[in-house]
Amino acid sequence: MPTILVADDNEEMLETLERIFSFYKFDVIKARNGSESVAYAEKHHPDLILLDAMMPEMDGFEACKILKSRSATKNIPIVFLTANYTHPDDRVTGLELGADDFMLKPFNSKELVARCKSILKRSEIMNLLKTENTQLSDKNKKIQNELKDLLDQAKTMDANAFIDPLTGLYSYTFFERRLKEEYRRALRHGKDISLVIVQINKVEWVNEMFGQQFSNYIVMKLANSLLNKTRESDVLAFSPGNRFYIILPETDEQGAFLKAERIRVTLDSVEFAGDEVLNTLVLPKNKISEINKISFNLGVATQLKETIEEMTDKKLLKHAEYALHESIIAGENKTMVYEAEQSE
Repeated sequence: MPTILVADDNEEMLETLERIFSFYKFDVIKARNGSESVAYAEKHHPDLILLDAMMPEMDGFEACKILKSRSATKNIPIVFLTANYTHPDDRVTGLELGADDFMLKPFNSKELVARCKSILKRSEIMNLLKTENTQLSDKNKKIQNELKDLLDQAKTMDANAFIDPLTGLYSYTFFERRLKEEYRRALRHGKDISLVIVQINKVEWVNEMFGQQFSNYIVMKLANSLLNKTRESDVLAFSPGNRFYIILPETDEQGAFLKAERIRVTLDSVEFAGDEVLNTLVLPKNKISEINKISFNLGVATQLKETIEEMTDKKLLKHAEYALHESIIAGENKTMVYEAEQSE
């Protein structure tokens, strides 16, 4: 039985919401202001939070911002239910804060419950995908051994500092460390090394149109595709700027370009409009079809073994970023390779 936290300063509305959700087999926790909603969410960990936007002590927007900033509550889906904030900009504000839906009072009780159930279903699918990503990462013993060694060297550091919590890939901070290590290894053994940066376009637009939860799902699904298509020796990372970073050890220029193109085709072929998760979105079909507007740009750079002593890992990263910039200028779904004669 799912648990829902409903927050509203109107006692009559609270009782109405409690009756509605109890009838549909929800366990209901009631909060009478924004501060209580934050405290109760941290204490009870509900499956879903229903927030009134205008409440005393702390309004719903501020409560949402706090809930999404704390590790214990950031993954709990939030729905705004308000009679005061009716302008489209208010809906955008709520979604930008991380809410999953924005509904107005008066409401249809069946529609409200249907939307909440859809969001819970979507959350369940996302959790399953996240688990699969984690399991795929766990299969790579190299990652586990590296993390263990690093944590042994820095006892005060949290393992989460090395792993991106959304995708299960390496964090950008750890990527920088791994790039330096892989570059030194290539230098020591006289091997080529390449780097691919993948920019995901229009994630902000998806977030605005469909909510943070769905945009997170898209990123997680793309990460899942990469995990299934890369070698065990490749190093994958994700940054909050909606970029994947892929280190390709012992890979020359031609190999790196072909690998990048395979990655681009793989990501571009990921189908969202026919996905099961779309059944959880209460949206017109024409809006749903627009999800496939997501596109990608890739930048590739290679450091050949013949000149590896003359360069550094930071230069390699800079070259890949330059190639990505040129790719973006060229248009969507383009892969560009850095060439030595290009200006920096």
